[in-house]
Amino acid sequence: MRTTLILAAIFNIIGGLTILFLQRFIAPLIHFDGSGPGLFRMFVGGTAVLFGAAYIAVWRDYRQNRPLLVYGTVLKYWAFAISLFGFLTSSLSLQVLLLFGVGNLIFAVLFTHYLLRPQDGR
Repeated sequence: MRTTLILAAIFNIIGGLTILFLQRFIAPLIHFDGSGPGLFRMFVGGTAVLFGAAYIAVWRDYRQNRPLLVYGTVLKYWAFAISLFGFLTSSLSLQVLLLFGVGNLIFAVLFTHYLLRPQDGR
């Protein structure tokens, strides 16, 4: 699970920084044209980076920071749900669904599996 936490942290931090600073360059490549207001984009990007830092905190001290993983898992399922909705209503491209939606779903499922395992003195 430690590797999964680091990979999730990297996924979130790179994704958040991309939203904050590189979206105008990346958006045409993934057929994304709905960035919304700048303040919204800054909030979303900042939240992604914050949860990346949270996964690092969980990696460092699972017992103390476990609630952060629970919140992050819920947020990852939500990210998948809203991207799937956007794809099904034709407002998001397949590329966005795969990169953002399915990427978050994979981590959500892995986190759920980990959270539901019996505690073994972690």
